[in-house]
Amino acid sequence: MSAYKNDSQVIYDFSNKQTKGAFLTKVFGMMFICLLITTVVAAGFGYGFQHLLKITAVDGVYNENLLMGLIITLGVSVIALLVMSFVLPITFARGRHNIFVPLMIYVVLMGIMLSTFTFIFDWVILVESFGITSLIFGVMALLGYISKGRLAGIGTILIGLLIGAVGLSLVNWLMILFGQVSETNVQLSWIVSLLIFAFLMLVTLYDVNRIKKIAEAGAGQDNNLTYYCAYILYSDFIAILIRVIYYVAMITGRRR
Repeated sequence: MSAYKNDSQVIYDFSNKQTKGAFLTKVFGMMFICLLITTVVAAGFGYGFQHLLKITAVDGVYNENLLMGLIITLGVSVIALLVMSFVLPITFARGRHNIFVPLMIYVVLMGIMLSTFTFIFDWVILVESFGITSLIFGVMALLGYISKGRLAGIGTILIGLLIGAVGLSLVNWLMILFGQVSETNVQLSWIVSLLIFAFLMLVTLYDVNRIKKIAEAGAGQDNNLTYYCAYILYSDFIAILIRVIYYVAMITGRRR
């Protein structure tokens, strides 16, 4: 039997390849749904609010109350997003409650936060960045899926990238603090950014490989496992997307 119910929750039995594939399909399917919700919220909130600002403007001056409301909404959303980033893993670890609702709240809050990009960048940049991110994520996910073993050595690489990024950031900050501002600071900033980008890509590879191992472990888990794995991959995608938007905007020089 590939799945059965226990206390109103679906329990997965990974005893055959068909069930493993179904589990991974559910994980990536839920990830897609989360990305879709975030995209709709970001576009709807961002462009909708911009339209509201335009139709309520007087002599080209935006309504101050609306602007203040936007700032408060974004501020509250960021704080709530940070709180939910702790609530989700803790709730999953305790295993007492279904994390579907917290996950949906998280992706909606992420959409509100990402709506700020619609105010800053041209929509072409956002579309291009999403496409590039999908390609990068797809490649890293494929590599993670086909990789043999448990990728034990990748932990050392990830730690090295983090240490390098933090170390160079500290050097760059000290140079600026002591007035040593030059082209070197820009170069160091790019190196740090690329190190972080490499870190995010390897984390994606590692997470996909880890989720594949979970599916192959043969241990039964309830639907929370699907939601949590989707949350991990969704977070990886969003982290890469933010970096890609920054790179595309810098390279093309197109802003609103």
